[in-house]
Amino acid sequence: MARKGIELDDRQQNVYLNLRNQISKTARHNRQGAFKTKTRYFEATDRFCRFLSKEFSLQKFANIGDKHLKAYVKHLQNQGLAAKTINTDLSAIRFFHDKTERTRNRLSDRNKIFGTEKVKNGGINKAWSHQEVDRFQEVCGQMGNKRMAAITTLARNEGLRIHETLKIDRNAAEKAIKTGEITTKGKGGKVRLVPISSESKQLLSRWIEDVERGQKLFVAEGEKTHLVIKSCQNFINRHREKFQDESRTEQYAAGDPIKENITFHGLRHAYAQDRYAEAKERGLRDRDARLEVSRLLGHERDEVTRIYMAH
Repeated sequence: MARKGIELDDRQQNVYLNLRNQISKTARHNRQGAFKTKTRYFEATDRFCRFLSKEFSLQKFANIGDKHLKAYVKHLQNQGLAAKTINTDLSAIRFFHDKTERTRNRLSDRNKIFGTEKVKNGGINKAWSHQEVDRFQEVCGQMGNKRMAAITTLARNEGLRIHETLKIDRNAAEKAIKTGEITTKGKGGKVRLVPISSESKQLLSRWIEDVERGQKLFVAEGEKTHLVIKSCQNFINRHREKFQDESRTEQYAAGDPIKENITFHGLRHAYAQDRYAEAKERGLRDRDARLEVSRLLGHERDEVTRIYMAH
């Protein structure tokens, strides 16, 4: 469902511009995260500032507290936004709050205080957060593991299973670059077409330069695919403490339905949740949104897709 803009009068507009200047200063000094995430977080916090100007006439972003966030969550829920979208907005606001000096209040845990919707399907949230993805890419860069960075990017952007990613050869990559869709064969031999992002298209364009026709992109000649899969899993296990959110263990210990230690497959869950949130923002009903995600994942049963929606 599309967001509705907040109209401001002249006085409220001045308050908003003052708040925007404060978060813009924080954004200019921020070096953490990928460009896409930083842009998404700034836009989310900017919308929050418009709400603060309208409803509270708040002068300092450093003074936000639980009451402001509770009111904003209610505002977003009234707009019909998906819980995943609301949680991402809250993550953005908390990020800017953490970067702000001399804050007045400590913000409470969003899952326990803000009352954001949870999908009650008995599933466990296995998805990587945006911050975990960004930090993992940084780890790959530090370790010089370009293959791992590329594989996880495709899994996150297109929802591919690890073996589906490793099956990609030069011919499939060239076709995907040309058509904007990648053909993949999943469980049970089911073939599906998945739209690829511009980031993935650029990634594939770079990788095919060093790959002979008919050769796989990420499995070198003489390598065994199952050993590459094991290597990817081991890399995540060895470096997990460098990129995994610290709050994940705390939430798990508190009994929240969340995977304590994320795995490669969690990238597919993150993809599914984002596609579901986008479908909801376009105005699709829950069932229609899940069916759309189901087709992208290569599933046909709604109950299976619900597992990916757990968050």
